[in-house]
Amino acid sequence: MDTILIDGLIDVLNKETAMYEGILKLSKNKTDVIVKGKVIELESITRLEQSLILQMGKLERERENLVDAIAAALKLKASDITLTGLEKLLPKEQAERLRDCHNKLPKLVKDLGEANVLNSKLIRNSLEYIDFSINILTSIGATGNNYGYTGQSSDLKKKNFFDMKL
Repeated sequence: MDTILIDGLIDVLNKETAMYEGILKLSKNKTDVIVKGKVIELESITRLEQSLILQMGKLERERENLVDAIAAALKLKASDITLTGLEKLLPKEQAERLRDCHNKLPKLVKDLGEANVLNSKLIRNSLEYIDFSINILTSIGATGNNYGYTGQSSDLKKKNFFDMKL
């Protein structure tokens, strides 16, 4: 088997691992920024994440091309190739390097998923609080007589907070 293809695959997997580590670090920073309510920093982090995700897409295409080439060399379909199966076909040194990549990625992806779930909950809570605050500010009831001349309760006229005299 062509060791250049395998070395290329290991290199791409290492780059993807580094990208995931970077995105995970940004996600953890994002949690702190969300908690502190720093909107401008949140926007900056989001732009950085988008940039890393675009780079990840390029690496993913490169990885798929390498897997296609490896599959062709082994006379297999690319969909039949797994890292575990590939490790069994490689010399010990390459198999260990591939195994290292294989062991790191799932934990990183899991940690990233957990960080994203936490950030989503924090953002959702912040938006609910903002919505609640706006509703309170915009629906302050009118003070005064609540009964009409017939003795029946009249409809409350709501005053907008910004129309009230303080």
